[in-house]
Amino acid sequence: MQPQASKLSLSSGEFSYYPAGEGRPLVYLHPAGGVRWTKVLDELAKSFRLYAPIAPGFDGTQAHASVKSMKGLAALVGEFIEKVVGGPCDLIGCSFGGYLAAWLAAERPALVDHLVLECPAGFRPKGYAGRPPDPEALKKLLFLHPEKLPPESKTLEVEAANRRMLPHYGYSPDTDEELLARIPSIDKLTLILHGTADRMIPKESVQLLKSRLPHAYLVYIWDAAHAIEVDQPERMLAVLLDFLQRSEGFMVNWGTLAVNPD
Repeated sequence: MQPQASKLSLSSGEFSYYPAGEGRPLVYLHPAGGVRWTKVLDELAKSFRLYAPIAPGFDGTQAHASVKSMKGLAALVGEFIEKVVGGPCDLIGCSFGGYLAAWLAAERPALVDHLVLECPAGFRPKGYAGRPPDPEALKKLLFLHPEKLPPESKTLEVEAANRRMLPHYGYSPDTDEELLARIPSIDKLTLILHGTADRMIPKESVQLLKSRLPHAYLVYIWDAAHAIEVDQPERMLAVLLDFLQRSEGFMVNWGTLAVNPD
């Protein structure tokens, strides 16, 4: 169940986030549609102190006029981690949030322990097909199993309004070359997750990341499109929890839960 949002004042304005659970700190950065409280987040909150910040301008919050780039947004999330978490944390980013998480790990490595990039945006080949403007067509791209969407999911119209915030942050639909040049400097143990039926982020994107990150696993989640957390929460959790709990002892051996780990 989605918790009540909390608010605090940061240098550029009011900042909202969802806190849940107890344990080792884990920060989750949401996709372009905004925070979707999935079964994955519910289960993570049973083992971790989970924080899910809302990027300013998303989910009805106010944008911060002075934060106008992905790098600037990463700095703001870093400020949030310093003020609320108080030290290094595990970091998960989904799609837009994965793009943001990569910037944060590059800019503020001291704040990141384990890094998880779930179908990360920001590294698509130039000219790769973008999002369709029609909400129903987009839904078909995002979900292989839309029947698994939690009942409290926001409407397609709200998600579309969230996605209209992307230009405010200079979001790149192709590869962010500045960030790509920084990727080899990220020395954090990293898990990259990609759905085998993802038509939003091509396999070339995650393979490029895997080739540039010095300490990374790439795991494909079977029977999942872009929204892995909705399509295959159990499979994702099996991989994710093993990675977060076992660290360097992480082993890919789940039978049909995941396929083709690189």
